[in-house]
Amino acid sequence: MASWLLKAAVQGAISPLPGRDRLNHLLQRHITGSVALTDEMFERKLGQCRRHLESYRAQRGALPGHVLELGTGWYPIIPIGMVRAGVDRVTTVDVNPLCDLSRSRAALEMFGPELHADPAATNAAELLNPLGIRVLVRDVRDCGLDPESVDLFVSNNTFEHIPPPVLREILAEFRRLASPGAVMDHFIDMSDHYAHFDRSITEFNYLRYSDRRWRLFNNRLQYQSRLRISDYRRLTQGAGFRIVAEDSERGSLEALDSITLDSGFRHYSEQDLAVLRCWLTAVTV
Repeated sequence: MASWLLKAAVQGAISPLPGRDRLNHLLQRHITGSVALTDEMFERKLGQCRRHLESYRAQRGALPGHVLELGTGWYPIIPIGMVRAGVDRVTTVDVNPLCDLSRSRAALEMFGPELHADPAATNAAELLNPLGIRVLVRDVRDCGLDPESVDLFVSNNTFEHIPPPVLREILAEFRRLASPGAVMDHFIDMSDHYAHFDRSITEFNYLRYSDRRWRLFNNRLQYQSRLRISDYRRLTQGAGFRIVAEDSERGSLEALDSITLDSGFRHYSEQDLAVLRCWLTAVTV
């Protein structure tokens, strides 16, 4: 069995179980090695943080006062980087409780001794709140923030894991929360994530399957929407935002041509399908 099929099967078996996030962390830590807090991961996340702030400065000429991060993930590196750069406060929201006390402490330690953490904190929220970081484990559509209270919305490798109807509602909520002149800056990975683990397949591999067949491989732990860049543009604009910058990375057309597209993807242009990753920046209309 191909490695990606084995991973899909294991994650599919884990996804309905209590404690699935802990089990998935063990799987990724000891088998795929994708969640270890390495220097490389830390620097990559810091680079994403800098890019988000540069995107905001390019539009508004200053730092945002309040940032909302969608998808905290395992380590709160971007929220910590934001407040360290001078942002007043960051709200980071994740529907899954991935960021725990030990991983938050590990992230803080990577920044050095200038950021002091409360040794008595019993969870990630208590540890990070004194720094100006509010940690919420809930659906962002019900985050409890005030209207027009967020200056910058950011996410990294998150949009592609959200079902399209849910993403549409999230973007509508972002528009409600957006302050006058608010900016959105999102990094979206539209490649088949199984190819990051199994090099025997291309990053276009999942475009071979019908929705019905793809459901056999898709799962709650590694849900992949398979939306293309044109879909994200349409959702963004439909929510009341205007796209002002787009920085796309395209894959090899030879690799794209090596697969037989499912009929559900044949209406997309070749250039649309070829986009694998994109930084998308938008402002309120």
